Amino acid sequence: MDEVLQHSVRVPKEALRGLMPKSDGPGLARFLATFTLFVGSAVAAASLGAAGSPAVALPIVTGAVAYLGFFPALHESGHGTAFRTPILNRAVCWFTAAMMLEGPTFFREFHWEHHRKTQDRAHDPEIMTAPEILDGWPTNPFVYLGLASGQALWVGKFFFTVGCALLPQALWRRLFPFVRASMASRVAWECRAVLALLVALVAGGLAWIPGFWAVLLIWPAGHVLLGLYLMAEHTGLANEGSQLHRTRTLETTAWVRWWMWNMPYHGEHHGYPAVPFHALPRLHRLLGDELENLSPGYLAFHREALARSLGLHRRP
Repeated sequence: MDEVLQHSVRVPKEALRGLMPKSDGPGLARFLATFTLFVGSAVAAASLGAAGSPAVALPIVTGAVAYLGFFPALHESGHGTAFRTPILNRAVCWFTAAMMLEGPTFFREFHWEHHRKTQDRAHDPEIMTAPEILDGWPTNPFVYLGLASGQALWVGKFFFTVGCALLPQALWRRLFPFVRASMASRVAWECRAVLALLVALVAGGLAWIPGFWAVLLIWPAGHVLLGLYLMAEHTGLANEGSQLHRTRTLETTAWVRWWMWNMPYHGEHHGYPAVPFHALPRLHRLLGDELENLSPGYLAFHREALARSLGLHRRP
């Protein structure tokens, strides 16, 4: 993927080489923390849901925070930079992809094309299906709320998985042209496996676990957080130029950076996607003033996005 990326600056080779070693420890610490919080929240949600307690809202919210943490785990394991041990990358990629309602190879094909064609209205799979809505700033408050809610994310991912699992390959490959021919069969059988697993878990949970309906609410709640998070990465940025020109870095708290596997350093990641997530803070310092799009945080980004959607934003 690196050879197709354009940089506005070149990090010295020696410095870049020092950033490249992978490690198991940082990823395991984050994944186990996320998994533990998710399981604990799910158990509490089912118990309180079965009892009819209004306190069920609390574990649903904490479960949503945990669920959000599965996305950077999928992202990094999809890149192969989450762990030094290959089997850990594969196992976590499979688990988190299923939690995100998609097959692991489909995610990688989608995401690699996003890296190759970032902000290309005709080819970036993150925006090409509806560039007039998904590219640029929200044009009205209904578009803003729709994007920020994240609900189209989980519905879209689920139907992507259903399509690849059940439709003829010749048909769904027209819908998803970024899936390479050599990967199409793998995508199809993985999506069938994920779909069968999801159907079995939902049916079994509803049949045998009292209060399981509350656990299912973690998914839409988690996608609200995911929508708020993902909007900030490229919204309103250029459709051409270097990766640093087309991608935003968010300056946020140390806790958010840790929980999200340093993904707020998104410009750094897009410029040098082979650098493991735990080395991105050092890459951030190396790039310094070369980072073209810095936001002072997620709240500041959403204030601007909402103001623009209401026609209240004024350029300085």
